[in-house]
Amino acid sequence: MSAVAPSRPAGRLAVAGAAVLAFACVALAVFDFFVTTSSTDQFTSTADYLYTLDGFPFVIGFVALVAGLRALHAGRDGRLGRFGFLVTTAGGAALCLCLAASLATRSENSLGPLYPLGSLVSFLGMILFAVASVRARVLLWWAGPALAVSWVVGGPVGDGGPLGFKASALVLAAVAAVVVALALRGPAVVD
Repeated sequence: MSAVAPSRPAGRLAVAGAAVLAFACVALAVFDFFVTTSSTDQFTSTADYLYTLDGFPFVIGFVALVAGLRALHAGRDGRLGRFGFLVTTAGGAALCLCLAASLATRSENSLGPLYPLGSLVSFLGMILFAVASVRARVLLWWAGPALAVSWVVGGPVGDGGPLGFKASALVLAAVAAVVVALALRGPAVVD
């Protein structure tokens, strides 16, 4: 058995991603409980724009978190880990493209089905990353799967999805914080 110490840049990226994600998740919870956005697909208030703008740190923070965790694997997650990360990133890019188009056109559905497709792609990428994370045996065995499940529950479909609930993004923020804290607390023992 050998010990693998987390690299500084990888750890910093994971922490930064988790921090940005947590900030965005708290903002989404505030929207869920205290702010009313329009119920149509057309933007009618400042809250609609702010809610949409919060999607950028939400998605970018998550992708940075996954990039940092992948770097902590130091290649042990193999091609599956790389592919899972790339698929997750592609899904995140599609989500950001939809957010930008929504802001420009003042409409939630400006790019048609790209948002749900981007969400689905990011979910699939996280499942692949979770499998690679378990196989890499660098993080605790449950870290990758917990992050994937919390992304489905509190991620881009959140409280509007089949598994989401009001402020479900807070579950994602909590899981991300715990995974990063445990990943950085000291060397993980690997075979």
